[in-house]
Amino acid sequence: MYTRRSLLRATAGLAGAAALGVPRRAQARVAGPLLKFVFVVNYGGWDPTRVFASALEDPSVSTEAAATAATAGGLAFVDHPERPSVRAWFERHAARSVVFNGMLVPSVAHEACLRLALTGQLSAEAADWGTLLAAAAAAAYPAPHVVLQAPSFPGPHGGLVTRTGSGQQLAALLSGDIAAWSDVPVARTTAEADAVMHAALARRVAAAAERARPGREAELVEGLRGAVDRAGSLLGLADTVAWSAVTFGEQVALAVDLLARGLTRVTTLAFATHGWDTHFDNDLHQSAAFEGLFAALLDLSAGLEARPGACGGTLADETVVVVLSEMGRAPALNAANGKDHWPYTSALVTGPNLAGGRVIGAFDALFYGKPVDFATGEVAEGAATLDAAALGATLLTLADLDPAEHLGAVEPVTAALA
Repeated sequence: MYTRRSLLRATAGLAGAAALGVPRRAQARVAGPLLKFVFVVNYGGWDPTRVFASALEDPSVSTEAAATAATAGGLAFVDHPERPSVRAWFERHAARSVVFNGMLVPSVAHEACLRLALTGQLSAEAADWGTLLAAAAAAAYPAPHVVLQAPSFPGPHGGLVTRTGSGQQLAALLSGDIAAWSDVPVARTTAEADAVMHAALARRVAAAAERARPGREAELVEGLRGAVDRAGSLLGLADTVAWSAVTFGEQVALAVDLLARGLTRVTTLAFATHGWDTHFDNDLHQSAAFEGLFAALLDLSAGLEARPGACGGTLADETVVVVLSEMGRAPALNAANGKDHWPYTSALVTGPNLAGGRVIGAFDALFYGKPVDFATGEVAEGAATLDAAALGATLLTLADLDPAEHLGAVEPVTAALA
């Protein structure tokens, strides 16, 4: 696990490289705890053939008449005149991006697939990728993982996850407005009373730390101390951070602001639209959903590029963006011109430390995922199955963490890493 000391060492090392005149793009890897992440979850199950996986020559797959195969920055994608933002995004960012095709999420139930896609397991004790990444650098960030109206599976690390709440509960808690939400009238405390309570809490935590026995008790008290410190940091920013993010555009702006301020390592957002679960009128709804998503991703990228990072470049040079959906869609249209649930899907990862400009994995003629050699990224008979756990292992490895500590024998796709 990273510490504030390791964070400072990493910063100093990169600053030294800058002082020696090393170009920002030539500084290669961003050191472990300085690497940040944004997860964009698209709940409902997207259709990979609309953007990520061309199946235009496959008669078993229902595709769009106006769709064409395209390439940008060495990366193949599906182009369509009604999705100009998709084309614009790939033209700008494909060279630093990896698409994973034919990724298995072994279920066709939304909730099970969501847990599998984000943790690689069905266990309630398994933490999602974002929380694991946040936990590794918890000492360096006041709010290690901030979840903005998105799903979260914190496992044993619930104390490291800050949820803004679907009803803006966090903003109300920080401002004190939540007192007015009670069914029973509650008087708001004064600033003086708040200061007394915070001081008393700090004394109690310090006393508990002195009395704590080594082992689990000491760990729990240390966790409490960290939670109190993080709460103080958040309260101090109640009037300077726009916590009340409702629309996806507001979520993007808040995520960028939190990362730029050094408040968080990981933010998870949800691009919520009824257009993903397309059991009817698949072409209409999926096309509109992908256009909206990639327009938002363009805004996210522009926001990251406009803010300075900790390493002398921009925030975009230090932030990996992971875009995924919990499942895919069946290859053929049903009687309602929709597509039903399918356990093979795609994921998009973009940012630093990646061997960008490539697609890893593929779909076969039945639209099952093909086996992949994780070392080369090439499709190979008898090779490994590309699944959600492998994607998670790759993200953990990207951040210099050992995936075996969380996933056992699951191997990362090293071909995706620079």
